[in-house]
Amino acid sequence: MERLGVYQILGPTNCNDPHIPDYCADYLRQLSQAMGVEVYAAGREDFAAQDVHVFFIGSGGTAAPFSQVCGCVDGPYVLLTVPAYNSLAASMEILSYLQRNGKQGEIIHGTVEENARRLLAILRAAKARKAIASMRMGAIGEAITLVASCADHATLKQRFGADLVVLEVQELVDEYHKGGYPENEYTRALKASGYDPVEMEKALNVYGAAKRLVEKYGLQAMTLRCFDLLGSIGTTGCLALAILNAEGIPAACEGDTRSMLAMTVLYQLTGQPVFMANPSQLDRHNSEMIFAHCTLPINMPDSYELTTHFESGLGVALAGELAPGPITIFKCDETMERYYVQDAELVASLHRDDLCRTQLHIRLPQGTDYFVTAPISNHHMICRGHWADLVEEFFKQAKSE
Repeated sequence: MERLGVYQILGPTNCNDPHIPDYCADYLRQLSQAMGVEVYAAGREDFAAQDVHVFFIGSGGTAAPFSQVCGCVDGPYVLLTVPAYNSLAASMEILSYLQRNGKQGEIIHGTVEENARRLLAILRAAKARKAIASMRMGAIGEAITLVASCADHATLKQRFGADLVVLEVQELVDEYHKGGYPENEYTRALKASGYDPVEMEKALNVYGAAKRLVEKYGLQAMTLRCFDLLGSIGTTGCLALAILNAEGIPAACEGDTRSMLAMTVLYQLTGQPVFMANPSQLDRHNSEMIFAHCTLPINMPDSYELTTHFESGLGVALAGELAPGPITIFKCDETMERYYVQDAELVASLHRDDLCRTQLHIRLPQGTDYFVTAPISNHHMICRGHWADLVEEFFKQAKSE
């Protein structure tokens, strides 16, 4: 089980209820159960070594002790409270002290369940930021025709910490001609589907080639300038990217490095498969849109049919069916300053002949103006569930540095 060490501060024993230590220990047990994370009172050294610094303000009379120990870590400072023993009052005194000294802090006060949700968001955001900062991302051919979709390499490194390696598409083509791919649950199901075995084998060999390049260069995320494959090997990367995404390797298409980054952020935050899609039709009056693309992660839909890539009629792609429900739409650039996120609702999966193969009809409660006034290029990321608060926390932490 994941663990979170909090630095517990209690007031003087000569003026506090003697039951407070037991009360606080029981509170941490309840919080651990609600979070699915072991929350414990840590020593100063273990506490300081963590990425998130939560001070557990267990009672009143703790402002002065806090001021003496808070220097062991940098902010922002998270102040976890209990609903008794003047914990909230003391935390307000502490937060005022921090702000007066130009430091950032936050009081977490509510039910155990509410506090658990907030702490989980802080933990997930910090964990995602740390993971991305150590990543090696790869572009097998960067976007040429997408004039607003190439991430600036230096900015990506400076703001996110990730390295970006650019490879030639020909290297993937050479790997493709070697043939072969890993056998797994996805390849076995695809080959058992009855789809054209010649086209299936070609598409799976693209997967094998991409997987070998991922392993060769130690990539944790990638994008492929897939249209280059149409003329050179007569197939597409749709199925390869669908499988890689299902395996937990964010894999974008069209050499779009900004989308690769956004896909990686959303996956690291949520653990959910992420669909990179084109905004294809917009209804401003009803706040609805249709998003479509051919590279749906194979583990994302409730069911799917196999067909060809939309624009070329080649290769193998998924036409997915997803049940209506909550989804999140997201996009960011490499500056850590510009991003878009909205909790939305999937109304229905469509099956039109004039759009890319997986088509999602989505209702956006906050409206659609962003898409026609200041979009972050074309492709946007979609995953199941409502995660906007978690995305906001991710960028909030970045701004607090």
